[in-house]
Amino acid sequence: MPVTALLPVAVFLVSFWLDPRKVRTGLYLLFALFWLVLVVAGGLTGWASSLDPLAGAIVLLVLIGLGLATVVGFAAFLIAAGVTVVRREGFALSRLLGIVAGLALLAYCGLAVAVVYTDSVGLFTWLLLLGLPAAYLGFAFTSFLLYGSLYPAVMARRGGSVEAVVVLGSGLIDGRVPPLLASRLQRGRQVFERLAEHGTPARVLVTSGGRGPDEPVAEADAMAAYLIEDGVPPEVVLVENESTNTDENLGNTAALLASRGITGPIAVVTSDFHAFRAALLMRRHGLAGYSVGAPTAPYYWPSAVIREFFAVLRDHFWVNVVLAGLSVTPFVVAVLGMVGGVQR
Repeated sequence: MPVTALLPVAVFLVSFWLDPRKVRTGLYLLFALFWLVLVVAGGLTGWASSLDPLAGAIVLLVLIGLGLATVVGFAAFLIAAGVTVVRREGFALSRLLGIVAGLALLAYCGLAVAVVYTDSVGLFTWLLLLGLPAAYLGFAFTSFLLYGSLYPAVMARRGGSVEAVVVLGSGLIDGRVPPLLASRLQRGRQVFERLAEHGTPARVLVTSGGRGPDEPVAEADAMAAYLIEDGVPPEVVLVENESTNTDENLGNTAALLASRGITGPIAVVTSDFHAFRAALLMRRHGLAGYSVGAPTAPYYWPSAVIREFFAVLRDHFWVNVVLAGLSVTPFVVAVLGMVGGVQR
């Protein structure tokens, strides 16, 4: 393997070491993996071709087939998970994201197969035009998916000492802590106790979350009661009950901690699908530390991850507007050209 094949890996490792809470670190990771796959696939195909040209062609077709099967399998998983979450949680537009994404993937794969079988130049042109925005979204989402899973897993094992553990709230059900929020609280307690066992105890365990319009109590108050009932000493539990979103969770908690003389690193605990975005917002607020993810029901995870992905795109609005605009420009030009041709 040439040394140049390892350069993208080195770039990713340096970026992760400097500050892992960056979107571009995830892009570096995916590019490094993509580059390594190309190098290995090219080497394998070249080696097989040196033995027999037909063998090289077979190896190439097998690799393409594996890639297509992976995409189709992932699309089927998104659709199945989306159907399950709608059946269990009820209908909502946000819960259709997995189904829509899966169907879009299958449609694009179907177009690619149609191009191969029909040898149509027109279909091939549309495949390329649609491929630009699809590649942009696909690369961005895959990097978010991979790195958004890797980051909290690494931090759960390698995160350093902190002065406070902060558990972010989510919705209550009839004023009680539901399974999703209970998972966050249990993970927060685990992090708090692990730090104490390692001789670097955090000073406080913070619950953060305000009161929704349909909630009888603030999320943070219900969370604190849950922890205390579960055996956490009341004197270490600190409540921040004014926040309405993650941005406010972090800002209000930072102010509350500062008022208690706590200004060092913190560990933010949230659901696994939300952990990386929470880390990005921590960096935006200038908060030292890291985020840790709590496990989520498998059927709920795909739609939640897609929702978080679009939230990250929104958080980096203008960059994505420019890049998305550039990716769809050839498609728009082609459509306008067709419309103009029909009118003439």
